[in-house]
Amino acid sequence: MKRSLPSLALLAYCGIWLLSVPACSGPKPPAEPAMPALPPLQLQKFLPVLEALAAKLPQPTEAEQRELKELGDIALQLVDADPRTAGRAERTLLEHPRASFVLEPALQHTEIATRRRAAWLCGQSGQSILQLPLLLRLKYELDPEAVLWVADALQRLGNDSGLAWLDAAMNQEATAQQAGTMAIEICRERNVTLAEAPTYAQLQEALRKLTAVWLRTGAGSRPGVKEPAADELEPRFAIHLATTQSTLLRPIDDARYVITRSGKLPLPLLQRTLHADEPYLRTMALQVLAELGPCALPTGDAVLPLLADPLTSSYAVRTLGEAGYEAAVPHLRARLQSPDTALRAASTQALGLLHDTQSALLLRKILQDGTEILDVRVGAAFGLLCLGADPEAETFFAARETKGDYHAPTLSRLRARLLAVAAAKR
Repeated sequence: MKRSLPSLALLAYCGIWLLSVPACSGPKPPAEPAMPALPPLQLQKFLPVLEALAAKLPQPTEAEQRELKELGDIALQLVDADPRTAGRAERTLLEHPRASFVLEPALQHTEIATRRRAAWLCGQSGQSILQLPLLLRLKYELDPEAVLWVADALQRLGNDSGLAWLDAAMNQEATAQQAGTMAIEICRERNVTLAEAPTYAQLQEALRKLTAVWLRTGAGSRPGVKEPAADELEPRFAIHLATTQSTLLRPIDDARYVITRSGKLPLPLLQRTLHADEPYLRTMALQVLAELGPCALPTGDAVLPLLADPLTSSYAVRTLGEAGYEAAVPHLRARLQSPDTALRAASTQALGLLHDTQSALLLRKILQDGTEILDVRVGAAFGLLCLGADPEAETFFAARETKGDYHAPTLSRLRARLLAVAAAKR
């Protein structure tokens, strides 16, 4: 007797039943996230905007220039004057709204004594716009005492990036006493409680706490400091941003150095620059915002559309992670499946920085995938370690450090970033 073939209905029923039987090989792997919709990407030419802004930088009249030159020569002690004349010239210069015309170039004077004096005058002026040339001086100054005066002037003008330099100066015998004296005044102005005779270690701890607040908020801690006038601030930042069209590395590096240490001040112009049609401008803005970190959080909405930009999407991912923009998490999870290697690697790191514990299974799957490229697996290990102690991720990360089979500077940067993440949790 021949066996009859099962009916199509029976086969279909059996197929449905088999599909419904749960797998017995362990936890169900996480489903691949769907790609969420992004806000529209709207780019426009922006270099002409920056150049037009730069051209609006206020300049003193010829008569004012002559007056400022005379006052500056006396106040900077480049010419001899009796005490009364010197005092009057100094006061007049510090009250002049265009004092930067003579103080800014004096910060680059060949004589060390003049640079020290110029930095001190900048701090006494109360003109917070001078923090920008002071930041550039901080990059190049080699004289230890002049560094102290530059750092002190910065904090007086509302920029706490110089506090780390005062902190470091207390480790050197030649500068410890002066840096300690400055640190005591800084703490007292901010009502920071100190022992009657504080040690250098106690002063350094106080400065580090103030520095941590600066990095998080981008706002200086000295009370009563007025923000720079917009009519001078925007043109100065525009000049720096416009240099990125050049192939000369030093002006670009100078621009990045100044803007990344200016706290929240450049955020409005950087946010507008994100939508520049020129890729190098978008890239520069994203890199600067990533370095600014948490204080760049208000720009997150403007960064998000750039995830759709193939030229800068990986930079945008890093910026969203460093800024702490948690609304980006669904978009970043979806990009773990991107064919773009740089985008996958950046997304693994950003999800860790955003403390997205729900992505842990996805990150572990990537870490364990021997066919995945090393960039992405290292990023997955970093992401898992951002979430907390993880022996498997630590073993993998440490193996790269020991074997030397991955870019050592990148590993060092990621390791330092992990230390910062751990410190922030304490």
